[in-house]
Amino acid sequence: MPLSRCGIYCGACYVYRAERDGGEFLQVTAEEQGGEPGEVRCNGCLAPEDQRWRNCKECRAERCLDGRGLTFCYECDEFRDGACELYDRLADFCDRRGEDIRGNLVGMEADLDGWLREQDERWRCGWCGGRYSWYEVVCRHCGADLGRVDLRP
Repeated sequence: MPLSRCGIYCGACYVYRAERDGGEFLQVTAEEQGGEPGEVRCNGCLAPEDQRWRNCKECRAERCLDGRGLTFCYECDEFRDGACELYDRLADFCDRRGEDIRGNLVGMEADLDGWLREQDERWRCGWCGGRYSWYEVVCRHCGADLGRVDLRP
């Protein structure tokens, strides 16, 4: 399930997309990440550790949640009070790539299934319906301009 604990929509992650979409996108992602195509895989941060991407295994938000015995950031008083600096830094980073993870957490808490449907639709090309990832500016399925700025780190 493309679900994170902090509000990131994993279904738009380049690793998640590359594993599922395969082809040239998988090959390019593997090369960019310095690995082999078989290593490019992730099932979201609620998946068992052996099914998660290497960067996700090092997530500071996840360590924080585990230390507090929580599943999602919206369960945390510091998040609700707007006093979590760790979350603020993550939210600012995600905001630069076009993802409002604070708003996502509100949607997840209110209606998880509805939020997942909404995110699935949001991260699709308006021309062909193909799914795309956070950093894509041109649809790799049809070549359409996605109206996004290139923000690759």
